Amino acid sequence: MRSRIPLAPSLTLGMVPQLELDKIGQEITRSLEEARRRVGESEAARFAAEGTDAAAAAPSTNRGGKSEIAARLVLEDGEVVEIPARRGWGGSAAFLDWVNFTTDETDYFFGTCPVTDEEVVDLFSHRCKEIFGFGITETRPTGANFYHRSYVLGDGCGMVCHGGQRQTVLVMLSGEGCAAAREGWEKRLYEFLTRCGPRAKITRADFAHDVYHGELSGPRRPGEVLGYSVDRADQDFDAGLFNCGGRNPNIEHRGNWKRPNGKGRTLYVGNRENGKFCRVYEKGRQLGDRNSPWVRIEVEMKSVNRIIPFDALLRPGEYLAACYPAFAWISEHQERVLTTQKKTEITYDAMKAWAKRQLGAVVNVLVEIEGSAEKAVAAIIKEGAIPARLKVPSWMYAGETIDQRPRETLSLDASVALWCA
Repeated sequence: MRSRIPLAPSLTLGMVPQLELDKIGQEITRSLEEARRRVGESEAARFAAEGTDAAAAAPSTNRGGKSEIAARLVLEDGEVVEIPARRGWGGSAAFLDWVNFTTDETDYFFGTCPVTDEEVVDLFSHRCKEIFGFGITETRPTGANFYHRSYVLGDGCGMVCHGGQRQTVLVMLSGEGCAAAREGWEKRLYEFLTRCGPRAKITRADFAHDVYHGELSGPRRPGEVLGYSVDRADQDFDAGLFNCGGRNPNIEHRGNWKRPNGKGRTLYVGNRENGKFCRVYEKGRQLGDRNSPWVRIEVEMKSVNRIIPFDALLRPGEYLAACYPAFAWISEHQERVLTTQKKTEITYDAMKAWAKRQLGAVVNVLVEIEGSAEKAVAAIIKEGAIPARLKVPSWMYAGETIDQRPRETLSLDASVALWCA
């Protein structure tokens, strides 16, 4: 997600020195600091009106220390692009919820020389299995994303696209795939990409942070966040904390904000076409718990006039915290396992409530006729069927991969003849 920076008309892109880019970066930094200073003053005035002691307030980030928040500007192929900033703290404060990356197809060959398309796809599958724990399981009927062919990754965990795009490969790991992948996949993917050729790049990365207890009550000091909520995100937008040195981004409200009805609300900030798009939404209520305080913060980054560093795979919390001043507080330890378990619990409870409301009377009739609850359930159960939303994602249940299936192979003479044709 590279941000295009306007240059003076008298300069051409090839003539812009790095020193000039550094000056532009410094201007962005000063603009951000000025915005934060104004917000801090307005917050301090509000606390004074409420009788809160602003003198004892926490610094602008409640972790202490000073961090660089401006993106770095560089020249790439004669074009000014932005490398997103990251903070010097955060650890595992966030997790990856979607990753797309492209490489040259030869980065998968391991020194081998595949002949047929099937052999090439087998190599893709084998490498994905090493990284994620699952590989390619089936061929899709059509291509995707301007590629001629596409394949299913794992048990609906993403997609692999190949063919027709200058011998490149696109791997798309969905949110389910990120949750299901074998532990440590981020490190293994990082090591793979750093060993690839110069065409390897991350084209999309979604950073997410979960707040399970909503926004807590009590006095709030400048820069201090006691939990988070969609309402707080809306207030932060009004305070200019989603302005990263340029114009105020777009904002959109989804759901019933006037009279919240428990179905969940979402705040969208930015424009997906520009490469950075933020969602703050009531995740628990989206899953069916009308009283859940669980809020999810997501920032979707794309390589639109941006370079997404491979380092973002290892430090998603630091990059998420640096996306907007509103998220500078993110630093709490985050466990993806907890997120997966909580999602399953809420979905299960919501399904039970639905079944009781919709099927309770029917089950009572079945019990009367069959004579017992066990016989009633046996009469209507569908063997082996579990709703997809109740399945806990895991690489162990991804199924047989395409490279494990037997195929008819060509003889050596036929392979050489085909290769030379």
